[in-house]
Amino acid sequence: MVDIEKLARQVQRLQDLEDIKSLKHRYFRAMTHGDHATLKDTLTADVVTSYSDGHYVFDDREKLLKFLIDSHDPNAKIIAWWMAGMPEITFQSDTEATGIWAMYHYFFNQGKGFVDEMFVYYDDAYRKEDGVWRFCRTGYKRVINQILDRSKMPYTITAPDWAAAKK
Repeated sequence: MVDIEKLARQVQRLQDLEDIKSLKHRYFRAMTHGDHATLKDTLTADVVTSYSDGHYVFDDREKLLKFLIDSHDPNAKIIAWWMAGMPEITFQSDTEATGIWAMYHYFFNQGKGFVDEMFVYYDDAYRKEDGVWRFCRTGYKRVINQILDRSKMPYTITAPDWAAAKK
């Protein structure tokens, strides 16, 4: 006999998993296209962030949004995009989850003539509020970062100390 309640819980968990994946992609799409209203809607009011190995830390959504919007100002002739995949999502409850994502970021500042490429791992926490999943914590640590100054060749690759020290 099929346990309908158990099946319903499993289907809901799969729906929640897909909703969290869509949330991550919506966040990056909003950043890429400068869609500030959608970006704000991906974040809880009490979101906490730590970007660039802890160099940019925020615990105020409005200050975070100002930072994200200002750092990707279309008037500065910036082209940026993100690709994330390989999610490892774990549910703590029906309304809380965590995730680890691999992410590649391409940032081209046409005005200053440089490209910044990164591969990082995001560490996220999500909370479901009023039936909608949002980020309540997000941030990343770099695995590798390379900056190409298009006026100078060859360019150099930098990595965090912990990655460069591996033998």
